[in-house]
Amino acid sequence: MVRTLVLAASLVSLAACSPAEEAEAPAGDTAASDAQAAPSPAPEDDIRHFLMQEYPDGLPMRYALAWSDLDGDGADEAIVHLVGSYFCGTGGCPTLVLTPAGPMWRKVADISVSRTPVTVMDTSTNGWKDITVAISGGGGEAGDALLRFDGEAYPSNPTVQPAEVTGVTGTVLIAEEPDFTDLAAEDGSGG
Repeated sequence: MVRTLVLAASLVSLAACSPAEEAEAPAGDTAASDAQAAPSPAPEDDIRHFLMQEYPDGLPMRYALAWSDLDGDGADEAIVHLVGSYFCGTGGCPTLVLTPAGPMWRKVADISVSRTPVTVMDTSTNGWKDITVAISGGGGEAGDALLRFDGEAYPSNPTVQPAEVTGVTGTVLIAEEPDFTDLAAEDGSGG
């Protein structure tokens, strides 16, 4: 009988401790809370890992990165302008727009033949801010191409319709001569 009561008391005691209660550290006990909450990687590291997975291993590239909440959901999208001989031609280099998708990133734009500056406009289309990229070279008209979100993505080629060449300006996200990060130097593989 005593054994049954001890067992029952132990089960009640265990049931009273929910995982949520166990995860909470007593007030002022920062060591316990720090040990339980693993630090999440910096958003810049997430983008670096995305680029390393997306493009061939060891591919020399540089990129410029900016953040802006393009869809108004409170989470910033990453705007990434890539530079490297693998990507770029006489018309320019690619610009990516990545949106958070759980712990990953999803492309909502892979804009070819673009140049900097990259700007965000005050206007929106289908719930996303309009953006511009500079275009020139490759035999096309130079200017700023206005790119509007079509409900799924931004146009992939800023030199053809539905992109429009415009003189309208917005808030510059990536400067005409941005600071670039060398992906090869960051991952330790050299350049």
